[in-house]
Parts: sequence; structure tokens; C-alpha cells
Amino acid sequence: MLYRFICFIMFAGFLAGCSQPADTEGSADQAATASSAAVEPDAYYEFLWCEFGDNYTEEARDAYFASFNEIADSMTERGLRSFGYRPRDWESEDFDALWVNRWPDKEASEQGWAEWQAKGGNATLQEKHPGVLNCGQESGVNVFGYTTYIPKDIPASFNVESPPYHVDNLFCSFNEGQGPEQLRSFVRDQYMPFLDRYAADNPDNSYWFAIGVPDVVLENYPQDFNWINYFKNSDEASVAIANYDNNEVEIQNAMAEVVTCTDRQLWNGVPIRVLPDPI
Repeated sequence: MLYRFICFIMFAGFLAGCSQPADTEGSADQAATASSAAVEPDAYYEFLWCEFGDNYTEEARDAYFASFNEIADSMTERGLRSFGYRPRDWESEDFDALWVNRWPDKEASEQGWAEWQAKGGNATLQEKHPGVLNCGQESGVNVFGYTTYIPKDIPASFNVESPPYHVDNLFCSFNEGQGPEQLRSFVRDQYMPFLDRYAADNPDNSYWFAIGVPDVVLENYPQDFNWINYFKNSDEASVAIANYDNNEVEIQNAMAEVVTCTDRQLWNGVPIRVLPDPI
């Protein structure tokens, strides 16, 4: 547990530096200010395990989502956004789909959950929509939180207006002798330049990625972090992934020196609750 705490602290500095260009002209004070401001994580994500009930249909699901939004609208506004991830071409023994909450930070999550439970949010949903969807409500058991960093600006071309959008993730663990410092170097010196080249060749691309540090790690899902990739649709994703797999062997090998990751898991993403800025 201490090791993961140390990794978490180092991750803040590591990920902050990934998107910081070298500043040879700025003053030391400016550099220190930028570094200090950048160490904050970008969001706190929660993944709730969900099971489909006997009455589950897409129409019933959408009605469930609408009722959820009614309850959320009655709560204190804390910047909550919610999304649904459903496995694409694979299945899990633990869940049928994931309900994903994005909060500005963990404090907002804790306050939001306290208000949700005080209002009896889940009981209301189950009463109004029996046998449709049953999602986790207990942290560390069927709700899993990740302090999340987003090294790359989210492109304006990414949106959730024509679902499903593409999500894929890899659970990664550091190799022996490797850690956040080495991963920071990889992202800064190799992965980000690759993305610059990719964007130059594909100016309308919608790709972005996030790295989440888990609060609790299950034995079935060992990881030091979760690397998540996003595209606005699966067609764009399939072309980009094939290009990366077939043509970017040097970058893949460099990453493999630092971490060992699971195979890529593919998901279909749908919006549940979005604000004017959907992400």
C-alpha cells in the first residue's frame, strides 16, 4: 500500500511534466509556478459494476437514465458527468456494463455520494424501473475510484453526440526497476511527439487519453495504473489502432521496457449525464 501511495505522489509530478513544453526563455519563477499548478489531477473517475435485469432494453435503459438525471438535477451541482461503457466483443464475469462517473475531484465525489444516499437515489431508481439496471453502490466492492490525469488536451473534434463512441483500456504495472519517472520520460519524449506527428497527418482526429491511479486494486485486476484511450467512433479507432500496432513498433517496445500491460479491452461508450462541456 505504501508503494502505491508513493507511486501516486510521483504520478502527479510525472504526468504534469508530460504536457509541459521545454521553456528555455521563461524565468525560474514561471517554471516553478507552471509545475506547481500542473501537478493537480484533472478529474476523479468512478467505475460502477452494473448488471442488466430481466426488464433491460435500450428503451428501458434510457428511461432509467432520464430518472437518474432528474435526481441529479435536484442535487447540488458539483460538475458530475456520467457515461456508460459496455464491453465490445467480450464479456466479464463481474459485470454486464460499467456506469462511469466523472467528478472534478475525490472530495466532490464523496459529497455527491453522501447527498445521493441521503436522497435515496438508488432506491428511487429501483422502484421506478424495477429489473432494468442494478449498479454498484459500495466503494471498493463494486465502485472503484481513480485519480485521473489527462496529459493531452481533448480535441474539439471529440464528442459524444453520435454514440457509441470508442473507449479502450489497458491495465499496466511497472516492470522491475521501473516507475513513474521512467514512464514520464516515455510519455514526454516518445509518446507525445508521436501524437504530434499523428495529429499533423490526421488534423481532424479525435484521439485523447487518460491515466488513472486506482484507490483500490482488486486481485483479479492487478495494476499500477489504467491507461484509457478515446475516439469519437470505432471506425476512426480501428484505423488508428491498426496504424499504431503495425507501424509504431519502436514506441511499443519503449513502453514495454517500462511497463507490462494487459491486452486492450474495447468498449462502446454512451453519454448518461453531460454538461455544456460534455467531457
